[in-house]
Amino acid sequence: MILEHKIKKPADFVFDYLTDMKKFVLVHPIIYKMEDLGNDNYKVYEKLGLISFTYSATVKGDKANNTVNIKAVVMKMTHIEMNFNIKDEDGDSVIHETVSFKSFLPVKGIMSAIFRKQHKQLFSNIEKAE
Repeated sequence: MILEHKIKKPADFVFDYLTDMKKFVLVHPIIYKMEDLGNDNYKVYEKLGLISFTYSATVKGDKANNTVNIKAVVMKMTHIEMNFNIKDEDGDSVIHETVSFKSFLPVKGIMSAIFRKQHKQLFSNIEKAE
């Protein structure tokens, strides 16, 4: 799945919100806590509707290229990889996002719909952040 977001914030600002998990949690619509386990590894706490769950994730940012890679394994069944490429465009940011899902369960359609909605809200929240 490929998504594109354009927001009125500089690329450095967006990069910081995608790589500083304290900031990330403040703007993410369903992740409410991330516990730093060291070496770019985190325990993620998420609430989607009435369902709460935790899972592991890695977050790696490349500041020189304004790219961020996030990999997560949800419920030991679904592997998710997100790649964000942030481009500065006259002080605004254009974020190209590629998301892939790997699971033996038929979750791609449902997960795609959830991610589209969540990440639209995520980048709207980043745009509103100070």
